[in-house]
Parts: sequence; structure tokens; C-alpha cells
Amino acid sequence: MRDMTTGSPVKLVLSFSLPMILGSAFQQLYNTVDSIVVGRFVGANALAAVGAAFPAMFFVTSFMIGLSMGITVIVAQLFGAGETERLKTTFSTSFLTMLLLTVISTVVGYFMIDPLLRLLNTPAEIFADTATYLEIIFIGLLPMVIYNFYSAVLRGIGDSKTPLYFLIIASVVNVVLDLYFVIELHMGVAGVAYATVAAQAVSSVFCIFYTYYRISFFRVGVREMVFDQELFRLVIRYGVPTALQQCIVSMGMMAVSGLVNSFGAVTMAAYTAGNKIETFVALPAMNIGNALSTFVGQNAGAGKDERVRKGFLSVTKINALLCVAMSLVIIPFARYLIMIFIDVNEAPVVVEQGAEYLVVMFIFYFMQAVMFCLGGFFRGVGDMKTALAVSFVALSVRCISAYSMAPFVQHSSVWYSIPIGWLAGCLVGLIAYRSGKWNRYTITKGDSNPPSVEI
Repeated sequence: MRDMTTGSPVKLVLSFSLPMILGSAFQQLYNTVDSIVVGRFVGANALAAVGAAFPAMFFVTSFMIGLSMGITVIVAQLFGAGETERLKTTFSTSFLTMLLLTVISTVVGYFMIDPLLRLLNTPAEIFADTATYLEIIFIGLLPMVIYNFYSAVLRGIGDSKTPLYFLIIASVVNVVLDLYFVIELHMGVAGVAYATVAAQAVSSVFCIFYTYYRISFFRVGVREMVFDQELFRLVIRYGVPTALQQCIVSMGMMAVSGLVNSFGAVTMAAYTAGNKIETFVALPAMNIGNALSTFVGQNAGAGKDERVRKGFLSVTKINALLCVAMSLVIIPFARYLIMIFIDVNEAPVVVEQGAEYLVVMFIFYFMQAVMFCLGGFFRGVGDMKTALAVSFVALSVRCISAYSMAPFVQHSSVWYSIPIGWLAGCLVGLIAYRSGKWNRYTITKGDSNPPSVEI
């Protein structure tokens, strides 16, 4: 547990974000190892199939991921205000809500596979493999949702380390099973999907047992589960805008993927490899933004608005500088990073296009750091509408730019449009921040005594 209402904001946020960065890296490792294994041992089409599956998978799961992020904000504000009883009721109400949504998403996702892949212009040569991957992932959706839910409530009370430990174990399981299923059993794309589901099941089981036995106000048995309508409305108020934000992200990804797919399997493979690198490098900036959300939530709950303001500005500056430093490292080695995923002798055009993607992306990468911090800030204070607007504008401008430029610069329009979207999102967020209206959304009354925790 960590009380963020006292101490250096930058030190608190950076130290809190480190386990989250490592955890996200291991979580991202699931899909990246899938891509490396199938790209190296099955072929470029298999790599393209795994890449094509991700936007459809994220579209179906994005609502629960966003809802979990909203739950983190509620838990952080209640923890900062010392409202222990509401924490316990929030936990059980949120868990039941997530369980119901998982059942719905599993059914909907499974039966939407074919229409989604056709909507995304998935090429015929990879259609079957992509559909197989998604079928397995959707059937095994529950473990992923459970892990994200428990990680959300633990982060809300300042514990970012425990989910990391369990995720490291699960990642090792995933890598071992990937290699065994693909190389030894020759299961192809299906093998990496089964490995992913099994690894997620491991992490979710660890989270359930740890939280039940070690965190007193989250110790809720089956018979103690309650569904509080008032807290449910609070979960909806905070969770749904964040969930919609994630849905917008997923729809933007699908819109861009449709354009990428229209250029064929070569560009799809290049985009998949470049996107994996970009996603890994984005983890520090993204998780610093998420950690800032917990810091802001606890301090807003404790009524410390000036500390919220100073912490946001300091952390945003540090985050942008870190991204500039990372860009200076990535750009000279862009070509070699793409070659991790594909043999240059087998597909030189894939390597060329992927390297171009990385160079364009990282020249302007500092803007994404600013946008991540703006999103974390508005989520933390409870201004979910502005957080939603930042994402919506960024993705809308990106999609419009990509499709508008496509007739002139072809596949390059996909990566040129990204920094244009970031700039638009940053402008919306900074204007909202300068308005000063963000301090009216907190759900607590500023009791700055976080609850003690029985361990």
C-alpha cells in the first residue's frame, strides 16, 4: 500500500510506475512473443495473422479494460479519503459487474469474428489463421478480465508491485508454451493463442488468492458479495467514460487496420512489427500517465488541489524528456529492431516499411507522453468526459488524416497521421486544463486519512 498524499510527487509517481512499466512489458510480451515465434518459425503470413487479430480482440475487450481503469480512480479516491467500508462494497459491486460483462463479451466476441475480419479487409490468405486465433482468445477471455480487475483495485490502493510478480510468472509460462506448442507440436497460430490463455489463467489465480488472504477490505467471500446500486452508478459514472475511451481507441485501431490491410500482407507484417516495437517503448510513458492517475486520485480525494496541480506539471515534463531520450536511441536502430521479427533476406520490403514507420513515429514521440499525462490527470480528478475527448479527438484526427493522405503517399499515410493525431489530442487536453474546471469532479469530501490495512 502507498499513501501518495505526502512526499515528492515526481519520486512517488516514478517509483509507483516502475512496477507498472515492468508489468505492462511482461503483459505485452504475450502478444509480442506470439508474433516473434510465428514470424520466425511459421512465416510472414502467420505474423500478419496475429497482427490482424489484435484490433478485433482489443475492440471486444476494450470496454472491460476501460471499466477497470475507472474502478482504479474510484478506489484511489476512496482510499485517499479513508472510506474503508465503501471500498469493500465497491470491490464486490465492481467484480459482479465485470463478471456479467465478461460473459456478454465472450458470446458477442465469438460470433462477431467473421463480420469484424471482413470489415477490416483481412486478406484471404490469412483469414483462417486470424479467425482461429480470435476464437481461442475469446473463449478464454475470463482470466484476462479477472487479472485486469484485480490489478486495478490493487493499483488504486498504491500496490503496483504485486500484479507484476504474478505477471512475470505468467509470462514465463507463456514463452515456454509458445515454443512448445509451435516448434514441438507444430500447432501454428492456434498454439500461441492457447499459450496466451493458459498464461493469463495463471496470473488471475495468483491475484485472486493474494488479494483474498492479504488485503482485509478486499476479503469478500461468495456469500458476502453484494451489489450496491448507488456504488454501481458510481462505477458506471467513472468507468463507462473510460471504457468508451478504450472503445474509441479500439475503433480507431480498427479503422487504421482496415487501411493497413488494404495495402496487402507486406504492409500488414511491417505495421505489426513496427507496432510491437512502438508499444513496448510506449510502456514507460503510458504507465507514468497511469501512475499519475492514482497520485491525482488520492490527492484529489484528500482535497489537495495545489499538490495535484504541481505534481501533474512536474511529472509531465519528466515524461516528455524521457520520451525524447528514448527516441534518440530508437531512430538509429529502427531497421535492426524490425529484423527481430522477420528475416531481411526473406522479406526486405517488410523491413524497409517497418523501419520507416518507427522513424516517423519517434521523431514526434514526446507528444504522446504529454497526452498520456493529460489523460491520467483527468481520469484521476474524475473528469472522465475530458479524458474521453482527448482520445476521441486524437484518434479521429489520426483516422481522417490517414485516409486523406493515402491516395498521395500510400502506406506511409498510416504513420504520418499518428503525430498529427497526438498534436490534436494535446491541444484539447491543455485547453481543458487551463480552464481550471477540473477540480469539481471529486467524489469524496477531502478526509486525508487513508485507511490502515490489515495484512
